[in-house]
Amino acid sequence: MRFHHGLYEVHLPVTDVDRAIDFYVGKLGFELGFGERGGSSALLLYRHGHTRWMLGIFRVDTVVHRFAAEYHVSFRVAEEDVDRMVPYLRERGIEPVHPPTAPVQGPMNEPIVHGWMPAAAVFFKDADGHLLELIAELSDAPRPEFLYRPLSEWRTLVGDVLR
Repeated sequence: MRFHHGLYEVHLPVTDVDRAIDFYVGKLGFELGFGERGGSSALLLYRHGHTRWMLGIFRVDTVVHRFAAEYHVSFRVAEEDVDRMVPYLRERGIEPVHPPTAPVQGPMNEPIVHGWMPAAAVFFKDADGHLLELIAELSDAPRPEFLYRPLSEWRTLVGDVLR
């Protein structure tokens, strides 16, 4: 029996609270819930219907990443919006990139698929280097052998070439 319903709140260290507010509110659609510009921390809210999530940000002198994906936050996207993930980010001046430990490096031109889930994902970073992700669960059957490959290849594999 499951008691909880997933994550509600995540906190990230940032070197500039105002810059982080601009990024998360201005580009990703959060709203300022508690705190203010010029402060040492803020709580940002994201609402969808009757559900909301919270992202806490707090100022530090330096964000130290001991390993590449230490601060990694994923934002759920509906499967029907999977083809809009890369354009959504680029329209907001955010360049999708492969994570530092990925088998492919450089800019992302389309989502990649984690076949074991399966889910399509696009990665990007905020100004403090936090690894962020848009991820859409796919309704197809899992294929664990399909690891970190383009969505177009996944669609060919599963016979979904009409999209």
